Amino acid sequence: MTTDLRRAVALTVRSEIVGAGRTVPWLAEETGIAVHVLQKQLAMQLDFTVTDLAEIAGALSIDVARLVPRSVDL
Repeated sequence: MTTDLRRAVALTVRSEIVGAGRTVPWLAEETGIAVHVLQKQLAMQLDFTVTDLAEIAGALSIDVARLVPRSVDL
């Protein structure tokens, strides 16, 4: 994942967490992603996997497409 894409996804995921009125620990619990891994993903130190994004979307009751940019030309 490119740095720009990693940043875009992390910022979008964080925004969706806040918009849903949830917390990172809550999301970690709901998705089964270890909280320290999720924190690193949100800090742009680790990439999200497709499975991670699907689990996050499910936990937040949103379409997974909302978590990824429409264009790779970031």
